[in-house]
Amino acid sequence: MNQSFYPGEDLASHFPLKAALSIFFLALVHHAFMFLCFSLLVLADLLSRWIAISASLLRAEGKSEATLLSMIRAIPRARRLGLICSSAMKEQGLSKLILYNLCVLVSACADYLLSESGFPSGMVSLAVGYLTAAEALSVMENLSEAGFSSVTFMLKHMKGGRK
Repeated sequence: MNQSFYPGEDLASHFPLKAALSIFFLALVHHAFMFLCFSLLVLADLLSRWIAISASLLRAEGKSEATLLSMIRAIPRARRLGLICSSAMKEQGLSKLILYNLCVLVSACADYLLSESGFPSGMVSLAVGYLTAAEALSVMENLSEAGFSSVTFMLKHMKGGRK
């Protein structure tokens, strides 16, 4: 007989395995969300780098007052001219994600070992905080390089500079 007539039977089959896997994946949601956030930060850094490169292309063409939209529209032209090389940037982005996750994994191991020894350390928080701040600063540096003065002002203050 066709299985579509008995949907509950298939749903209940292997229930203990399905329940265990659900609990396992539920435990991984937090880590998957952190990986997604790191990926979005790296993507924002990549996009801001492309914007900075296209801004320099527009300045070289004599368009000193380019807008964000014109910079984004110039990205394909910068790629055609060879100023943006996607394969190299993909490798850098992937390498960055792997290194970020390796740093967090090593920090988690250090946290575990130190807490088992009776010395709580907070290494994961430190690693995630540093990597996040470094990536956010990189995005701001790229946008500052593109010529956005408000970002330059913020960046100066974030780095501890005076007005």
